[in-house]
Amino acid sequence: MVRIRKTRWKIAYIAAGIVMLFALGSTNSWFQFPNPLWGLANNILLVLIYLGGVRTFRGAGEPIQPPRDWWRMTSQPRAGFVIGSLLAVSFASNSFTAVSGPPGAAFASTLDSAVDAAMAFFYVRSSIRLRRVPPRTVQELPRFRPVKP
Repeated sequence: MVRIRKTRWKIAYIAAGIVMLFALGSTNSWFQFPNPLWGLANNILLVLIYLGGVRTFRGAGEPIQPPRDWWRMTSQPRAGFVIGSLLAVSFASNSFTAVSGPPGAAFASTLDSAVDAAMAFFYVRSSIRLRRVPPRTVQELPRFRPVKP
């Protein structure tokens, strides 16, 4: 299984996910898929991007080879609280759009709200558990750089 440890590759993974979501959005404007189908496809892709990141990203000192515990979303509690808080803000925004937005967008906004609420819950719950049970760490191998003459 691929493990992503460097920050630049994590950013590239997230950027690729955003590009895929925008590509899906542009195909919706071309083909005019019905709103429920668009909302469902968008949220399935979003959850797959999150799960892919959760399973492949590794933090400093985190064991590389074994898989993470099933409940673990991040390597450190702080990251889970930050991501969970951002997802909670997105949940509030989507809930407001579902209630006060156009009637055609109500289903997609409600579905977005449900996915954001579930993901926020998983991230915050993971961080609470990580605070109680310290993560297993491994000794980092020293990285030698070649000596320049």
